[in-house]
Amino acid sequence: MQLAGLFILPAAIVLQLIFDDPDNNQSELERTGQDVFGFGVDGLLVAMIFGVCVFYAGRVLEGYASQQ
Repeated sequence: MQLAGLFILPAAIVLQLIFDDPDNNQSELERTGQDVFGFGVDGLLVAMIFGVCVFYAGRVLEGYASQQ
């Protein structure tokens, strides 16, 4: 679980970079990649929070496993 938590954010960043098309942006704040894949800066924030939660849950489970 800890490895999955560490892998989530870099994978999200790569997906956001792949599906972003800066040449077709209509405004400076809009990222057209999220229209294609639905993954913008808000998706990166959600992925970061989810990754931290998964990593912490893995850390808790590792602590319980070492007690027995």
